Amino acid sequence: MIEFLVMAFFVAQPMPAAAAPTDGGTPPAADAGSASASPLGPVDLKEPVQITADLIEGGKSQATLTGNVKVTHRTLVLKCDRMTAYFTQPRVVTRVVCTGGVNAVDGDRMARGERAEYDVASGVLVVTGSPEARQGTTYMRGTKVRLTLGSERLDVENAVIIFESPPASPAPSKRKGASTPGRATPAPAEPGKAPAR
Repeated sequence: MIEFLVMAFFVAQPMPAAAAPTDGGTPPAADAGSASASPLGPVDLKEPVQITADLIEGGKSQATLTGNVKVTHRTLVLKCDRMTAYFTQPRVVTRVVCTGGVNAVDGDRMARGERAEYDVASGVLVVTGSPEARQGTTYMRGTKVRLTLGSERLDVENAVIIFESPPASPAPSKRKGASTPGRATPAPAEPGKAPAR
């Protein structure tokens, strides 16, 4: 296996093939402003999967990443201690499995646990290992958390749910008979007489 101490960049869609030479020689030069100017340079993809880590060990169909692992796909940011990425040729990530200190954030939804599996094509993340989840002011824990990208849905099996109320803004207190500083409180009127002004 080859070890790299670099950032890994995998993609969820295949890279476009380089333009074929028209004269049998070298391929035509790409436009300077084109995103695919170099086969090793950035490619304009609709939904890339970006993975970074301290150490990467790779093979033909999978790579193991350790230390400060971070996966970014669409609106999801997934962090963990160790990850195995499964891919097809040419390096199209199909699935990732994370272990240790899993923390996922997608908009206002958060999930964490000890293990997670993320299916790239469907956008489904499943977290296990004492998972916890939060969506807005709702906190949940259970045996399995399922989060789907592009959906507001968050499924928790064997759930314990805590609904938190948003903090209320303190209202000024008004007690009966309390006077406002600097203002006199009128005396109560006697029966049959008009109040004093």
